[in-house]
Formats: sequence, structure tokens, C-alpha cells
Amino acid sequence: MSSRNDAAGYGSVARTLHWAAVLVVTATWLLGTFIDDFPKSAERSVLFIHMSLGLAIVALLLVRLGWRLADPPPAPAETAFGPWSDRLATLMQGLLYALLLAGPISGIVLEFARGQPVPVFGLFEIASPWARDRAFARSVKEVHEVLANALLILASLHALAALAHHYVLKDATLLRMLPRRR
Repeated sequence: MSSRNDAAGYGSVARTLHWAAVLVVTATWLLGTFIDDFPKSAERSVLFIHMSLGLAIVALLLVRLGWRLADPPPAPAETAFGPWSDRLATLMQGLLYALLLAGPISGIVLEFARGQPVPVFGLFEIASPWARDRAFARSVKEVHEVLANALLILASLHALAALAHHYVLKDATLLRMLPRRR
């Protein structure tokens, strides 16, 4: 399999970045959603992992967008819906990219609103630029949760659309992102 995209589908780099993002987003969302179910003694470690994964999402997004510029995606697969479905898919992809960025940024703002530094993979910390503000932190936490849930919902719709293309429309849309058989 080629590392670069071709007419048949995405190359191994694009596929790896896509599926790595799926795994990291899922793990991040699960940790953030169920952090209160962990023992209090583990809360700090779970939050550190959650924040590190959030930063990994941003890193993956930046690499993915850079790769997309260097290796443009293949033309949309032929579907029964025609060009309007391509526009809808492009809009969905743009929303997913925006949420992949907005979610972690809101998490960073949340930590700053709590007056806490943001640890960068345990290598160093970025100090909060302002003092603790509980009311602002509560508001930002709500925004962060809404963004995270919106990302998961849109990603689920994206996956359902890919499955519908494969099993209902019987086109090659899903196959273009799955690992290729040798």
C-alpha cells in the first residue's frame, strides 16, 4: 500500500492519521465523561491523561491538515446522491476539524479558568495567564462538554454514513479509508 493517496483511496499516512484520531478522541471522551467514576486518588492522573490526549488530538489534527495540503485527498467516490452529498460531506468534515480544535482549546481555557497550569505531556507546564475564576470555569466546562459531545455525535454520524455507503448504497466510500488487502 502506498503512503500517498491515489484515485482508489487514501494512502497509509492519511488512513493512519484518521484511525489514530478515532482512537485518541474516543479515549479522551471516555476519560472525560467517566472521570467521576474513578477513585478520588486517581482523579489527578486521569485528568493528566485526559489533557495529554487532548493535546495529542491537536497535534494529530495539525499533522493531518499538513498532510492533506501535501497530499490532497482522492476525488469523491461516485455515489447515488450526486454532487450535493459531496458538499454535505465537505461541510461535515469541516465541522469535525473545527470541533477537533475547539474541544481541546476549550479544555485549555478551562484549566486556565481554574487557575491551573496546562501540563504538556509531562515535559513542562504552561502557566495560567489569569487568576482562578470559578464562575467562568463552570461556564467553560459546560462549553467544553457540549463541544466534546458534539464531536462524538458528529463522528458517529460520519461513521454511520460510511456504513450506509457500504451496506446500503454499496459504493466504495468506506473501502477508501479501510486498510487495503494485500
